[in-house]
Amino acid sequence: MTRARAFLFPGQGSQSVGMAADLFREDERFRALIAHAETLVGRDLRALCERGPERLLARTDLLQPLLVAV
Repeated sequence: MTRARAFLFPGQGSQSVGMAADLFREDERFRALIAHAETLVGRDLRALCERGPERLLARTDLLQPLLVAV
C-alpha cells in the first residue's frame, strides 16, 4: 500500500515565517523541490521561508513560487 500526502494552502496571506519547517526537516523530496524552485526564482527560498523577513515573504514575486512549491 502506498501512502500519499496532500498539501492544501489557502493562498497568499496565509504565509508566515517558519512555515513548512516540518517538511524541511523531514522530507528530502520536499527539500529537493524547493532547491529546484530556488534555481528558477534566483533566491534562497528556504532561508526566506525559515527566517524571513516578513516584508520579503509578503512580496508576490517571491511568495507565489514558494507557495506553489510548498
